[in-house]
Parts: sequence; C-alpha cells; structure tokens
Amino acid sequence: MPGSARRHHVVSKFYLRHFADDNEQIASVMLPGDRTFLQNIGDASVRCGYYTVIDQEGQQSDSAEQALSLVEANAAAAWREVAAGVWPLSDEHRGSVAAWIALQLLRGTSVRNSMSELASHALLLDAVLGGRTRLREALAEAGEPVDDDSVDRQWVELFKAPFRAEVKANHHIRHIAEMLPRVAQSLLDRSWLLTVFERKSLATCDHPVYVVPNEDLTRMGMGTGIENATVIHAPLTRRHSLAMYLQSAVPPQLAAMGRDTLWPGVAATALYSNSCVVNSARRFLFHHPADAPLTGFHLPAPREQEVEVNAELWGWMAEGDRQVLLSAGFGPDDLAALLKGR
Repeated sequence: MPGSARRHHVVSKFYLRHFADDNEQIASVMLPGDRTFLQNIGDASVRCGYYTVIDQEGQQSDSAEQALSLVEANAAAAWREVAAGVWPLSDEHRGSVAAWIALQLLRGTSVRNSMSELASHALLLDAVLGGRTRLREALAEAGEPVDDDSVDRQWVELFKAPFRAEVKANHHIRHIAEMLPRVAQSLLDRSWLLTVFERKSLATCDHPVYVVPNEDLTRMGMGTGIENATVIHAPLTRRHSLAMYLQSAVPPQLAAMGRDTLWPGVAATALYSNSCVVNSARRFLFHHPADAPLTGFHLPAPREQEVEVNAELWGWMAEGDRQVLLSAGFGPDDLAALLKGR
C-alpha cells in the first residue's frame, strides 16, 4: 500500500487477548512501574509502520506484515487449544506454537536495536583501527580537504558526534525470513513443559519469550543464545506457562513422562514465570486487569541498550590519534561511555 503507515503489532493481538478481560482490556505497566493504565489489546504493543518495507518498485509495502499474520493465524488456533485444556498438542498445532515463539524471538525491537547497535559498534571499531590515516584517505576519495587541521577536526567529530547506524524494516524482515525455519526447528527439537495454574496468574510483556541465561556458559564468560539456552520460557496465557528444555537438560522427574509434559502450577512456579517476564521486558508489561502478578517485584528502568562492548579500544589507537582526541577534551572514559550507549 503506497504511502501507508499501518499500525503493526510487535506482540500479536490474539496473544494479548489471553491476558485481557472480556472487553479486551489489558493492564499495561510502563517501566519502571510508575504508570499503569488500561487499554484495548488493539492498541497495546503497536508501532506504526514497523514492518513496512520498500518493495522493488521503491514503494512502501505491507507484504511482510501480511506474511507475519499467516504465522499468527495458525498460532491463534493452537492457543485456543491450550486455553481449552488440550495437551499435548497435535503435531500441526505444536508446529504453529514453535513458529510463533520463533517469530517473537526474531521480530521484536530488541533484535532490530541489536542489529543497529552492532553496526554502530563496527563503524566505531573501524574508525579506531583505521585512525587518521584511513580517515585522510576517505576524505580524499570524497573530494574533501585533507590538510592536517581538517583531518584532525573530522577525527574529533567522529567520536564526539559518532554516526549511529539504523537498521530498517527491509533488513530486519530479511533476517526474520532467513532465521525463522531454523529457530522454529530448534524449538520443536526441545522437550516442552506446560504448567497450568488454577489460582495464580501470569503477566506477559513486550518481549514475551525469555531465553533463560545458561549458568554454565555465564560462569565461563560466554553468552546464551537460542540454541544453547538450557530453557526458553514463555507465558502462553494468564494461566499457562511453557518451558522448552534442551533434551539433555530435562529434569529427571520429567524425562520419563514423554516429550511434552503437563504440570500443575504452584506459587513458586508462578513467581519464576513472572520474573522471566520482568527480565525480558523492554518498556511494557501486560496483565489481566483483575490480576496483580507483579506484586513484590522491583521493576527495572526501560532498557535503552541491547549490546554492550567492554573492549579497551582506547589502547588500540595510535598514540598520535589519541593525543588529538585528548587535546579536544575527549578521553578514554568518553570512549568507554560511547561503547555503553551513553
């Protein structure tokens, strides 16, 4: 649709319906928790034009959003089965759940922001390693002045006002298309544990699928990804939570019960599920208006950065390049702050 600016749900409307009341109202909690308000699920987690791409004719298109809606439509039928008490799911519905969870792991603002931040860090690293020598070459290629004063001025500007890369919808959608089959299959290969709560209630958030950090990898200073996470957690409804275990990490008491297990929920499990949601949220948490699943939690500030680099890049610069920056009032602490997104 040329010129359109459609309202796109970053978290599916059908999914939010399972945390809303009969009037499709949901309680939205803005981090750090100082504002809570009711809104219709049609307005929750909406970003205008977020998945609008530029097609081959150079026109705006909602074709990507339409493709995502097919995944959501299949998943909605599977969610109705879960809410009705069906477990284990048929292979068809199990595949639909895996596809939707994979989509949520890939489609959110966290992924696009991570891609932008990584690109920005790469540009900064390239500047550090290339130094003023490479900058002078680039200025010459562009027909700009290359006298020492001009080069030094541009060098300081690179760090005092660094270029920030911004990944657009086309790049994000391409990433989703490339990764979705692999991520969905990795989820299908896991053992699923559905916990059902009779009294306790669950919250969800703007990034409802949580990749639980792998403690062994964390101790070794390594990160946790989708494929090496011991557990991936997602609340499915206000009464159902899903834990997806690596086959090698299934608790012994569950291993003998088959691939997909049903388990009664208790207060401690609800607390764990809601803690996963709090840890995963970027800006908003959601819950049923009659519930209070976040009571007792210290809610964090909105997450402003996805990627943090701890490399000591200042020491990687040539001495002359460092001295120009120091003379302009830019030092190692300022560079470290850039890497932390400040």
